Amino acid sequence: MKKFLCIALLFLLVGCTAKSNIKPVTRNIAFTAEMTYYNEYYEMSVEILKNGNAKISLTHPEELNGLTFNIKNNSLEGEFNGIKIETGDSFKTAAVNFLYAAFKDENQTVFKNDNRFFTKGKCDGGEYTMYLSGTGLPLKICDSADRFEIIIKNTTIHKEKQP
Repeated sequence: MKKFLCIALLFLLVGCTAKSNIKPVTRNIAFTAEMTYYNEYYEMSVEILKNGNAKISLTHPEELNGLTFNIKNNSLEGEFNGIKIETGDSFKTAAVNFLYAAFKDENQTVFKNDNRFFTKGKCDGGEYTMYLSGTGLPLKICDSADRFEIIIKNTTIHKEKQP
């Protein structure tokens, strides 16, 4: 009976999700990202500023190289080859909205399950999970409906400018 209780307790402990005291790094960073969105593959460079605004520039596929999204206070402005692009409400369900949503909240709760650190959130497009390293750096973002996955690479932290 003791053996059974020990195994049952171990099983429960392994599958538990607990809060972690890791703080996600969501500001003053730049990285490259590989995104699969509805089975289409994209590459981009991303910069998240100290104030939470973001600049996302596509680098692949070649036809979209230079398409840039500037996100400020939940509004998006697109630009391609110097031409401004109206995005309207389409931004709300776009993958870049999930990426922006994952970084805009500085006070996210981090959870740990099976030695994986993550945050969860919602935006107009649905729910998402952002996975983190043990130091709080972002690693991957995916949505609950398996529409997209964003792999984050080459993260750099911008140093604050001294007065």
